[in-house]
Amino acid sequence: MIKNPITKPSGYAPRPEWEKSFAGSTYNFYELSGPGTLVRLVQFQKITYDGLSLDASRRDGAFWIEEELLIRMRNQARSDLARQQKTATTPFATSFKSLMALYIRHVLRNELAVCKDWTNDFDGYVQIRLLATDKLMVMGGKVEQQPAYSSQHPQHEAVISQNIILSGQAMQYVVDFRYKPNEPYGKRIHGPYQLA
Repeated sequence: MIKNPITKPSGYAPRPEWEKSFAGSTYNFYELSGPGTLVRLVQFQKITYDGLSLDASRRDGAFWIEEELLIRMRNQARSDLARQQKTATTPFATSFKSLMALYIRHVLRNELAVCKDWTNDFDGYVQIRLLATDKLMVMGGKVEQQPAYSSQHPQHEAVISQNIILSGQAMQYVVDFRYKPNEPYGKRIHGPYQLA
């Protein structure tokens, strides 16, 4: 993927929560072009095992990562689990595919610092393939660390006192599909696809 640094585009208004999502509130503006693919982790609409009703994530939400990070996590999960399976004295009770998805969810939640109350589950992902002629305007930078639950959640103080922190630091891109030059890219979102 080609990342061309640019100055702040005219008429672009970053939301404060977007700016705070970057480590030290430090980010750059880029025009992204391909070949390359951005992916967004999504949650499906469902009722959890404990009766919590969850809405589906927006396909055209703001937070995206490069597909290479997801591929790397898949390969790492496959390798680590295969090694564990080889040395285990009893077979895994859960399918290899389910364990891979669980592994990927756990690692990406930490690297992307997604508080549990922001998105309960990562069920899949959507993607945008970028061509060499594309110019998708994004904010890009490393993810800020976060407590496991946000300040709006009742368990926030407990996780702070126990120092349960999601480390962040992965490279993220914030895409505003309401920004006029970015609008056509929202129509090019494909998926959702399974994580593993």
